Amino acid sequence: MRKEIAKNVVLNIIPMQKFRTIKVQIDFLRPLLKDENAQRRLLANVLSNSTKKYPTFKKLNDREMELYGTEINVYTRGLINYNDLAISAEFADPQFLIGGDNLIKENLELLSEIILNLNIENNLFEKTAFDTEKSNLISNLLSIDDNQDLVSSLALNRLIYKNNVNKQLPIFGTVEQVENITNQGLLDYYKKVISEDTVVINVVGDVDEQEIINIFEDGKLAEFFQKERPTLDLKFDNFDELKETPAIQKEHKKLNQSRIAEAFTTEKISEDISFLAPQIMNLILGGDDQSQLFQEVREKNSLAYSVSSSYQPISRLVTIHAGLDANSLNKTVELISDQIDYIKNGNVSADQIEHAKKVMSTRRLIGSDSIQHYINRSIWDIIYPQSLLDDEKFRVELEKVDVAQVAEVASSMKVIAQYQLIGD
Repeated sequence: MRKEIAKNVVLNIIPMQKFRTIKVQIDFLRPLLKDENAQRRLLANVLSNSTKKYPTFKKLNDREMELYGTEINVYTRGLINYNDLAISAEFADPQFLIGGDNLIKENLELLSEIILNLNIENNLFEKTAFDTEKSNLISNLLSIDDNQDLVSSLALNRLIYKNNVNKQLPIFGTVEQVENITNQGLLDYYKKVISEDTVVINVVGDVDEQEIINIFEDGKLAEFFQKERPTLDLKFDNFDELKETPAIQKEHKKLNQSRIAEAFTTEKISEDISFLAPQIMNLILGGDDQSQLFQEVREKNSLAYSVSSSYQPISRLVTIHAGLDANSLNKTVELISDQIDYIKNGNVSADQIEHAKKVMSTRRLIGSDSIQHYINRSIWDIIYPQSLLDDEKFRVELEKVDVAQVAEVASSMKVIAQYQLIGD
């Protein structure tokens, strides 16, 4: 059941009996802006640290334990051109507990406590909570330099989005940005978030729809969610300039291993091709341990410690990442190109197609066994429903995929960015 509480404030209740837990997630969505990423991530961390009623992390955690081990999670993520601040509580289904009759109401009260009843002292976030979370976030960002896979991924991302300043920086911000956040500035930003952001509320589990509505209407969040919000403007990236002139960067560091990261568009695909053909192509290329990249580059030729590819359906990008020795870099780039040609030339076997289809089906089945899966689908159904396939449509689209379609996807691939991190 979907209920629009106010303009751009949606309550979605999904009753299902397959889980022994119930999850409530409240997502705050606003346009992705590079200057807000760090503030938004720090805000997520501060909100999860404490509240006025539970003024320390320990007291908040103790309350979660009192509620039979409720798991509170607050995080940010990018969704197309939106920045999503998600606040969730997952807790045991009361019907499996003794004395848990009010558990749903109590967890919704805890969420409202986190969102509305901030740990404020002297009109600022409580100093210890703010300083602790700011210091922790800076430490986490400084540690990125020790993760060369992440370093190369972020570098490739900067190249891909060279013409989109709001996507060049990571969703969690930079050290410099975090250092510049003041307590007052974060509190002012919080006020903008709760008054301006589009809100999507999801409740998933074995619940009664009317009971959930009644609890919401009687709770502290009811009045807050009555305020209408601005409509979001969905925008997609254009890579035409990079198709003509790919962005290439080489960087040298004192490292034992080197990294290659490449990005390809797959936009020139016939309209009658299966929606799932690019994903099948990616599984055959490098998205599975039976893939061409894994078998040929890593296993057979021992040119890389790790190599894989991934496909992003929204942006229609294929990215390839490999960790290797510097002296095998050129050979690896050439062999990666050979694997794309292998698929492009129609050399893929029927067994490879069938294996990839089984992997896709299995992953979808595994995904559907997660309560978060249904929350994510609900959010996508609101912001970009064209990206979703129901089970029957998925089956039909999967059945359509054949060698010719996979070859067509590979033939459409055009490199738009390459990053090389060379260990000296």
